[in-house]
Amino acid sequence: MNSRKPVLKLAILFIASFTIIGILAFLSKKSIPKKNGFERRFISTALIPRKHITFPVKPVKLIGMHSGKIFFQEEKPYEILTTTPSLDSLQAIKLELPANSNPGRSIRMFMQGHHLYLACRNMPGIIDYNLNTGSVINHALSGYFNQEAMSSTDNFIIRIKDRVSQSHLFARLNLNKKDSMSEDNFSDRKTIGGFETAGLLYYDTATQQACYNYFYQNGFICMDTNLNLTLKARTIDTVTHRNIKVARVANSLTMKQPPQRINYNGSVNDGKLFLQSLLKADNEYELDFNENTIIDVYSLKNGSYKGSFYIPAYEEKKAHQFQVVNQKLYALYGKTVVLYDLGFIADL
Repeated sequence: MNSRKPVLKLAILFIASFTIIGILAFLSKKSIPKKNGFERRFISTALIPRKHITFPVKPVKLIGMHSGKIFFQEEKPYEILTTTPSLDSLQAIKLELPANSNPGRSIRMFMQGHHLYLACRNMPGIIDYNLNTGSVINHALSGYFNQEAMSSTDNFIIRIKDRVSQSHLFARLNLNKKDSMSEDNFSDRKTIGGFETAGLLYYDTATQQACYNYFYQNGFICMDTNLNLTLKARTIDTVTHRNIKVARVANSLTMKQPPQRINYNGSVNDGKLFLQSLLKADNEYELDFNENTIIDVYSLKNGSYKGSFYIPAYEEKKAHQFQVVNQKLYALYGKTVVLYDLGFIADL
């Protein structure tokens, strides 16, 4: 009986050693950084803050500029915030919206001169608010939209759902002729639900193009104000397609499992797209990628990649939104807006 004990001990030690080796091998695999198959070309080190201002409430978007001031949208649609481009002052402007306007919470604001536009996706419609007089014009729309970009006074490009195919496409909207919207002829009307092509829409006044970047796949497109496709470009990552599974719940479509986003926030300015990527390049350090916001810069004229830079964290917070205006970058961190100089992009 005692002769079996050494054998049993050896067997236990043998099994334990293989178990430990297996665990170490598994952990070593997990510790190896995932390769995404692309590298970045950095055009600047982390930006240096030039000025900051903290608002009493959280701003969600830089709306635009007017009369030497910049304006920010809040989470609620009944007030906007304004300061100087150098963040030297602070003023809140109350919006006297009619009680029956019911703008809801899914709102994106735009500014053209003294006209403040509230694109209300849930109404659906667009409210024209005159900042000088306080007068309001409510432009109700017959169909819902999920993305919008203002091209000029009373003119928008919006992303709508085709009633027949249930796919998504772009339409040109004139608020004074909203019953005669024209639609694009390049969108894939076989993509049901529009999830694979979900993204963000912007308008660049320098090139007079609307730009649309995708969330879940590589690339972006540009179109002119007549909805002609002017550019189809790829981003530097290698994710060319996402296999998104769609489920039907009652009369609506939804994703069974949301995939990882590839691209997130963005901004257009002076013929360039500044796109926040959510993928680490193979030549980036894990710590740098995790602690900063990475921005890739592309040309809206030919789609070429110009380089990348980091928006640094501020008081241990990463920027939740940013906007590029005249070689300056305004980054939003909670209630604080930080101004950075982007003079180096002039030579790109």
